Formats: sequence, structure tokens, C-alpha cells
Amino acid sequence: MPSKKEWYRNWFDSPYYDLLYKGRDQKEADMFVHNLVKYLSPPENAMMLDLACGNGRYSIALNRMGYNVTGIDLSQRKIEAAKQYQNKTLSFAVNDMRMPLQPNKYDYVFNLFTSFGYFDNDEENKLVLSNVYNSLKNGGTFVLDYVNGEKAAKHLMKQEKCSVHGVLFNIKRYAKNNLIIKEIDITDGKEKCSFSEKVSIFSEAKLKQYITDCGFEISEILGDYQLNKFDTTTSDRLIIISRKPEIM
Repeated sequence: MPSKKEWYRNWFDSPYYDLLYKGRDQKEADMFVHNLVKYLSPPENAMMLDLACGNGRYSIALNRMGYNVTGIDLSQRKIEAAKQYQNKTLSFAVNDMRMPLQPNKYDYVFNLFTSFGYFDNDEENKLVLSNVYNSLKNGGTFVLDYVNGEKAAKHLMKQEKCSVHGVLFNIKRYAKNNLIIKEIDITDGKEKCSFSEKVSIFSEAKLKQYITDCGFEISEILGDYQLNKFDTTTSDRLIIISRKPEIM
């Protein structure tokens, strides 16, 4: 069952989330997707799933390159925003990644920009990966893009203050209990509120174990959006490309 401490439901559905991260633009998403598509060489008729798609920027980028894309996310607000971009080959829907997906449907599943590791226990994280595995066709590809938590935890900006359109954000970051935690205190005129973000610090070995335990075969491990090789000490990202085996 889903955990009761689901911080992400409130924060990701808040307009303050979009305000704080408004600098995450479509150009950045287009660049990463271009590099991925060049690397993966998907066929023209490939069916793709953008898992935890947020406002849909990666889904939109993949669709613009000619692919049939479905984006799903837990946030009703974000899916409603993404739906303005829907067309015959691009659709969006609300869904919890811990819930079963349509089996054997997709050639590629993407889980990008650290949209994983939110949950309180290993079982829920593994359930997500099992759902991905079951949703892929035989021979299908899964791309998991995660922060390199071991490096990030050592180089945290512990305190940050910023103002966006008159809204003040006071942000504290720290590592505790194998989590990177971000506490966000917001002052909007006379209104005050607080949110948090929590992501697990996964080592390369642990994520690999998660993925292979679900039946995947790992093809490549990369360390940034230019798709250079992963290095535990220097890489900002931990991008694991894996494949569901062909079953005769």
C-alpha cells in the first residue's frame, strides 16, 4: 500500500513548485532527449512512456522527434497543464507509478530527472521497476535518470534564499538517513507555508541490483546529459539504460 508520508503529493501539485523551478525550460529537455534518441536509435514507430512526466517537457520533446508518446504523472495539476500539447501521437494521464501499467505495450520507458526514489521503503521502489518491466514489450528499453546521490550529498548547498516574482523561498538542504532532504519555507505576502523534498541516496550498486532483480539486463551506465561514462566521484547523474530480455 502507498505510504502515508507522501510529501510529493502536496509539493508537486503546488503552484509554488512550478514557480521555484520555472528555469527548467524546454530547451534543456530537448537537448537531453536529442542525445538519448541519437544514442538509442529508436525505430520510427516506437511506442514510448514518460513515467512521472510532470508538465510533460520530455514527452513533448520525444513527440516532436516523431514518436508516439504517453506521459503519466501523479499530479492532476501538472497533467492538466500538459494536456494542452496533446495530439494524435501524444497523450497525458494521471497515474501513480506504483499502480500497474498496461502490459507489453511500450518499446521504451523513460523515468527522467530523478523522478524515482521518493518512497519510504524498498518494496515500493521495486514495485515501480516491476511495473515498468511488465509494461515493456520483450526487448524493450528502460532509461532511468537519477541524481548521483553520493556526489550530491557531499556537495550540498546547505542554505539558499531566493525571490521569484515577489515570493520568498528559504531553502535548507541536508543528508540524513540515506536521504537528501530539502526543506522549503515560503513567504508569499502575508501567507506562509512549508514543503519538503526527499530523495533516496542510491549507490550505483544498489540501483543496479534493484533493476536486475526485476529481470532487466543492464546495457550501459552514463554520468551526464552529454552521455559520458559514469564516474562515482565526478558525475552529476546516474543514468542506467537497461533492457527487458527477448523471451522466446
